[in-house]
Amino acid sequence: MTKKLLLLLFIVTSPALFAQDIDRTKISGKIHVPQGEDSEGISVYNISSQKGTITNADGSFEIEIAENDRVQITALQYQSFTVIVDKGIVNRKVMNIFLNPSVNQLEEVVVRPYDLSGNINADVKKIPTYNGTKDLKLSYYNLKYGDDLDPDDKTKIESNAAEEALHSNTLKNGANVLAILGGVAQLLFPNGEKISIVEQQENQSLLSNNIQQRFSKDFIAANFDIPEDKAVDFLFYAQENGLDQDLLKPKNEIQLMEFLFKKSKEYKVRGE
Repeated sequence: MTKKLLLLLFIVTSPALFAQDIDRTKISGKIHVPQGEDSEGISVYNISSQKGTITNADGSFEIEIAENDRVQITALQYQSFTVIVDKGIVNRKVMNIFLNPSVNQLEEVVVRPYDLSGNINADVKKIPTYNGTKDLKLSYYNLKYGDDLDPDDKTKIESNAAEEALHSNTLKNGANVLAILGGVAQLLFPNGEKISIVEQQENQSLLSNNIQQRFSKDFIAANFDIPEDKAVDFLFYAQENGLDQDLLKPKNEIQLMEFLFKKSKEYKVRGE
């Protein structure tokens, strides 16, 4: 009975003993999060050696690793995932992890470095938090103009040149007001969709926020060779030259990276 217990104890403890015997290398790492997110206090745990650490205020950390070690990354605001260490990370002693929010949540996320630079892209589910004002229309526009009002005999605006022109199609100061207004409407709503200027501005603002949250300054600098102080300007340039919400969908990840790579070349040529 004693021999069986000793054998069982050896089997249970042997993985930990072997993990301690492996020659490991101390590396420097950094976790890059989308703009506005907190990179401090993220857990970095080497499952293979059973040792871990947490990131400091700028997302940096140090940890000992060996090739094929499994390093688990855990943050309150993101789905946990595991990184499999390759030879490139060991040789360069650098591990850069870029967190990209994803709409798909898998039971287990395991990522490998996509090159020998020690850079790792992790598409992970952002854990939702409840926003009490999400369904409330509390914007300045809605608070001020949100009521549905119908015109009556006390609210009608007299001498409205635009309204008169729409009904009569007459010339005002030598210009066809109806044609002008129609041309502007065609530019704003080419498909006949009635989208207000305020809604357009809100959509553009939402797109800008999504893009800047998706791609941090560090990510832009590391992948497209654009200085960090120019990263935001580059993203606005990309948005103004074809980057839309559809490209941000997970299924279009490859097309998005190709688009940004192409635009980064144009942006750098423009700045020369």
